[in-house]
Amino acid sequence: MEDLPSRAARLAGILGEEFHGCAQITLKALQESFGLTDIEVFKAASPLSGGVARSGEVCGALLGALLCVGMIFGRKRLERTDLSEDYLKAMEVAGKIYDEFEEEFGTTICREIHKKLFGRVYNLRDPKELTEFIESGSWNRCTEVMSKAAEIAARNILKAGYRIR
Repeated sequence: MEDLPSRAARLAGILGEEFHGCAQITLKALQESFGLTDIEVFKAASPLSGGVARSGEVCGALLGALLCVGMIFGRKRLERTDLSEDYLKAMEVAGKIYDEFEEEFGTTICREIHKKLFGRVYNLRDPKELTEFIESGSWNRCTEVMSKAAEIAARNILKAGYRIR
């Protein structure tokens, strides 16, 4: 039987090839793997793909993974961050995921990951370059990043003591 981090990674790859949108795909793969459902959080991840609104900044796959951390460990009510055990736990787990992702890809920046994977940077806000990105197959290669982000997140969430209900 496949372990949960491997299952999350595989699901992110499958979903990514068909639907795209790195933040939502990574989040959805983790939600499915952990038995979480929250359409509002899924919807909220929409503009985070392509490095936040296709800007090439922080990788959307990483952001989707961190949203899942917030769903699991985040604050349940408004309270001071220095007094909130939930906030501190979420930040601890998120920091580990961030660091491992950065170690894996050498960066957390979308455009830098593009350079590493594709040998160039695509301006995803430019319709011509977006078309080139899709037609070159780079779009589908982003599934590698989504899969790895989902795997890293799932492993760290489990290490932090979360158990599926």
